[in-house]
Amino acid sequence: MMLGARTSKFLASLAIAIILTFAVTYAYFTYTAPVKIVKETIVNTVTTTTTVTVTTTVTPAASKFEVKYPITIVDSAGRTVTFEDAPKRVVVVSSTHAMVLLALGVGDKIVGASDTVTQNPLLMSLLPNKNIIEIGKFSSPSAEAIMLATPDLVIFYASFLRSTYDAVASKLPQNVKVVYFDLYKLSAMFDEIYKLGLIFNRVDRALEVISKWSSRLTSIAARAAEIRPSDRVKVFFEGYTELAAAGPGSGWHQALTLAGGVNVFGDVQQPYPKVSPEAVIERNPDVIIKVVSSTTFDPCSANTTKTLENIYNTIVSRPGWSTISAIANKRVYIYSTAYLDGPGYVIQVAITAKLLYPQTFRDIDVQKWIYEWLADMGLNNPEKVCGMPWVYPEIP
Repeated sequence: MMLGARTSKFLASLAIAIILTFAVTYAYFTYTAPVKIVKETIVNTVTTTTTVTVTTTVTPAASKFEVKYPITIVDSAGRTVTFEDAPKRVVVVSSTHAMVLLALGVGDKIVGASDTVTQNPLLMSLLPNKNIIEIGKFSSPSAEAIMLATPDLVIFYASFLRSTYDAVASKLPQNVKVVYFDLYKLSAMFDEIYKLGLIFNRVDRALEVISKWSSRLTSIAARAAEIRPSDRVKVFFEGYTELAAAGPGSGWHQALTLAGGVNVFGDVQQPYPKVSPEAVIERNPDVIIKVVSSTTFDPCSANTTKTLENIYNTIVSRPGWSTISAIANKRVYIYSTAYLDGPGYVIQVAITAKLLYPQTFRDIDVQKWIYEWLADMGLNNPEKVCGMPWVYPEIP
């Protein structure tokens, strides 16, 4: 009975996740409402919606679009922001924002960034402006440092550290625009990319990115939805810190759900709950997935996977965990989220799907997708620069 209830809950949450994930409107691809087009020009106030239609698309040519300012967008914090012109000097609070702007072809506008960008040699090599002002840690940016960069736009996270960013934003001059975009939540990511395309007059490129990566996500979710309830895999998904689970509301829970997994902590109330070792043993997952950040393991700068191996050995050696099915059956995996932000988050879904159901998703070449995303950001010869695997042990 408990399995049936959990299965029903899973299927319901999966349906909701799929609906939310594709909150890219049909209008984005067919040039109808809510974007008003006159003689192939986007004009006046532009507002996007969460109407859902999943469709196969053909990316329009760049010449189809020209944004006529002023435009008004609603950011992911529900704030209405009007732009009289495309921003020329931008400060980003995270590497996620920097990656998406690079993919949209406006990385040259970045003049200030947090430590997650300035301390990443690969990202800095991709940014045309080499005189980036560091605004401090992404978790505690300095308003004074931001103002030294003299930006006309600052981009913050919408769902993370909100009170911190609000406090910083309140200290900025009125002429500095502020928008809040996460770009790591699949439920809003494509909508946010589209709005950035509008803001920077890069709608053409935004639609290219959306079309490619949303179609791949659609394919994964559709295949995962066909997996029988009795065949679904129970998963303990551990975040960056030890025993931090991925609960509902987290991007990782959403990725896991779309990949067809059953989150053993899907019934908790917090998005990133700290759980006990005993709770993991009791819930007995079939698979354990641990993610690490680029600061722990960066495949584009490392020359060995020793770091991932050490983390793997630590997990399988935790006291009392030898009885867990995932460990007994050697289904414990560690993967790095380095550069897998923005549309790269689709690759995290693909990695998860392949780890859970290697036969069902055997045709997906995750490493190729990673190289494509790095190339989208402007990295030449990514297969030569980033030679280390993202996953340990290697994907089945």
